[in-house]
Amino acid sequence: MHLQIWHIVLICILMIPVFLIANYIIVKRMAANQRSRDDRIERTVSDSVAASFADKSKRFESWPKYKARQSRKKG
Repeated sequence: MHLQIWHIVLICILMIPVFLIANYIIVKRMAANQRSRDDRIERTVSDSVAASFADKSKRFESWPKYKARQSRKKG
């Protein structure tokens, strides 16, 4: 098959809408997956917080504070 340069250019120009449509579908699907993952994480965190506040016996329990790790000095 003998393709001239204008055939190749025409094929490339005609492939641009196909590429844009495929790109749109892929990005939309990835955004939906990210949104569902974020919603799942939010639900898990809110359920955990709700469960910890539901237990009235632990209402006045102090939570452990974060302490930075002490570096050891060699000597």
